[in-house]
Amino acid sequence: MTFDFFEGAAGTGKTHNIVSRAGEIVQDGALGEGHKLLALTFMNGARRRLDARLGEKAAFRGRFDCQTFDVFARTLAARRRSMITPEMQTQADALNQFDGPCALAAGLLENESIRKWVARSFPLIVVDEAQDLDEYRMRILQGLSPCCRIVAAADAFQCLERGRDTTALMGWLEGAGQTHRLAQVRRTTQQGLLAAALAVREGRDIKTVLTANTFNGRTTWNGAGFRLVEASIKKNNSGLLAWVIASDIKQRQGPVVILTPDSNHQVIRAALQTVQTKQQTYKNSGTTFGPYPHTWDRHDNEEADSLLADVVLPDTASSTDLRTLLTPLAGHAAIAQAISRMDRLRRAHGQAEFTAAQVTEFVRESVRNRSRLGFRQQRGHLVMTIQRAKNREFPNVIVLWPHTATGSPEHLRRLLYNAVTRAQNHCTVIVLGQGRLNAPPFAPPAP
Repeated sequence: MTFDFFEGAAGTGKTHNIVSRAGEIVQDGALGEGHKLLALTFMNGARRRLDARLGEKAAFRGRFDCQTFDVFARTLAARRRSMITPEMQTQADALNQFDGPCALAAGLLENESIRKWVARSFPLIVVDEAQDLDEYRMRILQGLSPCCRIVAAADAFQCLERGRDTTALMGWLEGAGQTHRLAQVRRTTQQGLLAAALAVREGRDIKTVLTANTFNGRTTWNGAGFRLVEASIKKNNSGLLAWVIASDIKQRQGPVVILTPDSNHQVIRAALQTVQTKQQTYKNSGTTFGPYPHTWDRHDNEEADSLLADVVLPDTASSTDLRTLLTPLAGHAAIAQAISRMDRLRRAHGQAEFTAAQVTEFVRESVRNRSRLGFRQQRGHLVMTIQRAKNREFPNVIVLWPHTATGSPEHLRRLLYNAVTRAQNHCTVIVLGQGRLNAPPFAPPAP
């Protein structure tokens, strides 16, 4: 079986290339009667975006399934459960609810008959963001490769899992077939933005590729499409940070996405609340700007837990009491669906009481299902963690970089690089505090 691997930095068109290559393979007759292309990703967000890309191609319409590795693994383990050995089950039981099924699927795919069974439905497999694969998901891909044609894309520097060594994975991907190196960044043509991103990736001093501008004793570093600024935060005063954020939003054309490595930072939270609710004023001209509404784009469980944050769920309660408690929040679709689910269980199975854990899981499952379908309510600009922004692109990006961003120098550089390279037109990096630009990720470590 053939294996095409596309490797390149952020914005070099890896997803575009794997979709195009898959299209060429389909045109060559890889999909016969009853066959489909199987597209696999690590996270649901990447799955939705790959699903949209494939859906744009007439050759793929009605002929592909887009899944996460976790969903594929659960389905495979459920359908071939009779072939799971006690040893495989024991190993899976020692893992969490996501890694366990992946370990089972990897074990099953060591069997040639199961590999061929999968290939009869999915002779062609596309994998995006492959650098995120851990040992269990890597083994799934390795198990599929002898019987399926594989088209994959990865960039080791975009793996944000702290401490994960991608050497073995990348070595296997590069040695599995034909490697295609992508060098030209296509996401942006802004030279300052490109230079800043490359400096971060290579571990150089980012300031050396920018121009310093000082006004009223305050220095910023600028390039075409890029701005680096320090925001002095004294005594946890969030007002200045709010002003800097709002002022930057005012200067941009189109939507702005705000990224941070620490979504729980109190000063950042307070500043964003001010940006959302307060009108700002330029003192010299009297010009007003703002407020700027925004929506937090969170992981599914974080979103679900935020819906229930102000609700004290009893350990156990009747469906009637829980309905009364949750009805004021039923304007949120996930809450309304959780209420409906309890009603169905009461009518169909006579379940009169539910635990707090059950209700929480009902809400979480509803949020996950809506997320898979892309149903997320958004108002105004977006705010999210850098990890959440992976594999996405936005016209304008503001990066809020607090002192609580921790990790090795390389991990910090990967975080900042992934944030900066999300921007198509402009990126502003706001560093909370002073005197931090001569250390990673903005400059090499001190000797």
